[in-house]
Formats: sequence, structure tokens, C-alpha cells
Amino acid sequence: MKKLSFMKFSGRIIVVLVVVLSILILFSSFVGAKEKIVHWQHHSPARLVMVEWFAREFEKKYDVEIKIESIPLGDYYTKLLPALAAGAGPDVFQLRCTDVPTYIKHGVIGSLDEKIVPYDKVKEEYIPGTIKYLFSDGKCYGLPTDVQTIVLFYNTKIFEEENLTRPPETWEELIDYALKIHKRDSTGMTTRMGLAHGSYGPAIWSFIAQSGTKFMEDGKAVFNNEKTFEAFKFTTDWIVKYGVEDLDFGSRWTAFRQEELGMVVAHPAMLGSFRSTHPDLPVGIAELPAREKGEPKTNVVTNWAYVRSKGEENKEIATKWIAFLTSEEAQRKWTRETGELPARKSLLSDKELLKNEPLLEAPLNSLREAVPYPFLAWGQMDEAVRKAVQKVTIEGQDPKTAFNWLVNEAEKIYQDVIAKD
Repeated sequence: MKKLSFMKFSGRIIVVLVVVLSILILFSSFVGAKEKIVHWQHHSPARLVMVEWFAREFEKKYDVEIKIESIPLGDYYTKLLPALAAGAGPDVFQLRCTDVPTYIKHGVIGSLDEKIVPYDKVKEEYIPGTIKYLFSDGKCYGLPTDVQTIVLFYNTKIFEEENLTRPPETWEELIDYALKIHKRDSTGMTTRMGLAHGSYGPAIWSFIAQSGTKFMEDGKAVFNNEKTFEAFKFTTDWIVKYGVEDLDFGSRWTAFRQEELGMVVAHPAMLGSFRSTHPDLPVGIAELPAREKGEPKTNVVTNWAYVRSKGEENKEIATKWIAFLTSEEAQRKWTRETGELPARKSLLSDKELLKNEPLLEAPLNSLREAVPYPFLAWGQMDEAVRKAVQKVTIEGQDPKTAFNWLVNEAEKIYQDVIAKD
């Protein structure tokens, strides 16, 4: 009997030792283990370099590991949506600002930690147009990045040749300048183009926004009015009435780089592209001309947002990472290195930025007149306005008919994409 008791006692000791050893092994696996943030973004070489740099700096400050995956834009949403649905998505990722409300609705992103990012400070410190879609029910779900407005690039050498001493300030002056710049040979073929927008969505919407219109209310297109139509027609007139944008002349970017285009409407980030490929290009930048003298130089701001996946376990560190990426100093560096505009009001007159690149003055000022992208279905509405312009400029359709199609298409897109979603 004593032998049996001893065996039982020994067995208990072994069980206890096994349990203790298991606990020690489990504990040791966590000792020294770092928190991990999986970060996804759509790819551009300059942005990837920047995010990698910020990640290493953040890792020095916090005991955390950041794994970055940079995905081509064409594949980005195709990969992101299934990953989030399966619960295997990233901790922090980029979204078009206009997509944020939908992702909130579907419960796949979480609000930022208000202790780290006070919501009232966000409203106070950020340009309103960049954060419109980032709040819901009083909570903030992301911070803006990849901010771009619409501005006018012009060739300063061509301006000098044509005795144009300043950028155009109104629509009328814009066309007058373009007519002076545009050149044709004896056969009527364009040899130098005056002006171009390339039917680019945010550029067209910017001119339409200068009418002061609202765009959608309760699923109805409310931009169906004469003043808005005139703005739409103005953009098609560049091609069909004035001939200062020639669709047969080739790429507007190639033409501008080769000094065969006087003015082009574009995002300010194109400055970095011009600097890298043609450093001696004689380029100037102005705010978008106003409809009439003294009226606002309204333009449409587009931006993405850094958001976090839903869940409380990563809320604090994910919010810290997003705040780090969008701090004042970080945004200053983003602007210097990539051409992305800052979203913080404090940087609109930043002497350091202007000293580094004087041509940023007009893009920074353009943020003061910028309005949020007017539709939730960003991609679909950009394609719709492009098609509407092309119905006039390529298919020869009457501008009013094309504009009416655009109004109806806006409502159809809302029903198919937003209401159904």
C-alpha cells in the first residue's frame, strides 16, 4: 500500500511539473514577442519607399513589427475585400475616402482610439474636404492621405513667347490664352496644343463644382440645372468649339513634357513626375481659373484614408501608427518626397515646404477652395463623366443630351452601387 501511495504521489508531481513546464514554455513564447501590424496600401514606388521609412522609424519608437504589402491599384480592392470578409485582412490599410462610409456600414473597419486621436482635434486641424467621409455617428474612422486637388500647369517659356505675363484667372481668359498658344501648320494640323483636360473626372467635376451646385440628395441627382450644364459644356467646348484640345494630337502628358502643350489641368503630384523625367521643363502652377472674376477658384479634392480593421485588440497600436503616418512632420515629408498635398491646415502656409519647392504655393492655396469629391461611387462617377464628355467630343452627340445622360447615370450608379450596397 505504501508503494502504491508513493507511486500516486510521484505521478502527481510529474503532472504538476508537466503543467508548470507547459506554462513556462507558453510564457517564454510571449516574452520578447512584438506586436505586429500588417499594413496594406495601393502601390506607387515613391509611396512604398516612404511607408517603409516611416515603418522603421515607428518600430524604433514602439516595440512593434510592421509588415507592409504594396499592391497594384488594379488588384488592390480585388484582394482586400475577400481578405476582410474572411477575417484575414490587414490591420491598417488604405481606402478611398468615399469608400469609408460603406466599410463602416458593413462593420469591417473600426473607429480610431479617441484617447490617441481626439475627434474634435481632427475636425479642428484637418482641411474639411479631406475628412468629410471619415466620420460617422460622432466617431472618426480614419485620417487622410494621398491628398490631391486640381490645378493648372502651364509652360512658362510658351507664356513668354505669347506675351502672357500671368496665369489666367477666369474661364474667359483661359480660352483666350489657349487660342493664342494653339498652333497649326498650313494643312490645319495641330503643331502645339493650347489646353487639355483629357476628360479626367476630377478635372471635369471641378469646373462643374464652380457652378455652386449640390450633386446628390437622397439618391437623386440635383445638379440638373442650366448653370451646371454650362460648366459641363464649357469643358467639351475646348475640343468641339475652340479646338484648343486636339484629341488626335496624342497624350497630353507627352505633349506637355515635349513643350507642345501650353496648359494642362491636373493633380499637383504631376510636378514630381515632370521634375523626375524633364528637370529643365519650364513649368508654372496656378490655381484653377474661376468662372468669373472674384468668384471662388473651386476645385475637387480627392484623397484616400488610412483606416484600421475592426476589433479592439489592435485598436491602440493601429491608431498610433495611423496618427504617426499623418502627423504634421510626416505630412511635410510626404509632400516634399512624393508630391502628396498635406491635409493639415497648419501646413497651408508652411515656409519650409515653400522654401523647398516654391511651386507648391498654388497647390497649397488650392486646398483652401477645395470641396470634397461629390459622390460616394468615386470610380464609377469618374468613368461616367468621362463617357459623357466623350459622347460629345468623339461621338458628336449634342451636349445637352450627353449632360442629361450623365444626370440619369448618376442616379443609376447610386441605385446600383450605393443603395444596393
